Amino acid sequence: MNTTQDILNLLVAAGFLIVTICIVYITYYLVQALKSVTNLTDSLGETTQNIKDKIQMKALTVIPALVVALIGRILKRGR
Repeated sequence: MNTTQDILNLLVAAGFLIVTICIVYITYYLVQALKSVTNLTDSLGETTQNIKDKIQMKALTVIPALVVALIGRILKRGR
């Protein structure tokens, strides 16, 4: 009877160890996935900011041309 109890205690300890190892592995991979998502989000944020900057620069280069065209139309109407 004592041997059976020892075997059961050993099985419980082994089961607890296996569950603990599984929890550690799952937690590790969840943290890695979260880091990947965070890096992807940061990368997308940087890409979006770069696109916004390029659009703003293009808009700034177009504004003087629009002003010159508007002044040209006003001067043509005045003649």
